[in-house]
Amino acid sequence: MVSFVTQIEDMIGTEVFNDDAFVSQAIQDIGAEIVKVSPEARLKECSLEVAVTSGGYSVSGKRVLEVHKSNYSATQMTASNVARSKDSGSIYYATSTDPIYYFADSKVFIVIDGSENSGTLVYVPSIPTSDGASAIVYNSTSIVNFPSEAVHILVTGAAAKCLQQLISLKNEKLQVYVQTEEDVELAQAESLEIQSIQAQYALLEGQYQKSLQSYLQPN
Repeated sequence: MVSFVTQIEDMIGTEVFNDDAFVSQAIQDIGAEIVKVSPEARLKECSLEVAVTSGGYSVSGKRVLEVHKSNYSATQMTASNVARSKDSGSIYYATSTDPIYYFADSKVFIVIDGSENSGTLVYVPSIPTSDGASAIVYNSTSIVNFPSEAVHILVTGAAAKCLQQLISLKNEKLQVYVQTEEDVELAQAESLEIQSIQAQYALLEGQYQKSLQSYLQPN
């Protein structure tokens, strides 16, 4: 896979936007947006599994898809109601075949047989990564634990974000020309360029929204 910045440049032009830090932020923001709204079924196809100990496991930076104990799916319970899952006289008592899980202090905990226990967490990173741990950046050439069918959507959305930023920067420059009356011709040229970029932005943003909605439809 070619780098994200190259894919974006192919869409908006190689000399149009030159801010690698912003490109990195754009692909991370759009990637996080896609992960947030993606159906769980699509994400489970590219998910990670990690062992949860009785001391819990941090879910910071993760979208939790499933928690289970020995392949018995756990039911989520609020932390304020966990006591019921530990009460052997309660209908909510958690067992090895009917476990529960809850979140507290940015961790996930699994309860069976009256106490916190071990199990498995299924998740994807909230911000897409290039290797399972490092967030994607402008020159990344891979993306993992992210739906392959949504990669093009991510690039399109990030390209639109870059154009939106470029419009903002050029509007600031136009304001300087207008306020200082530095050069009427420069101001006119800048204004025409902004209009052209706005048209390109509207096209890419429309493509992004349409592709995203299509992706979110049930198979």
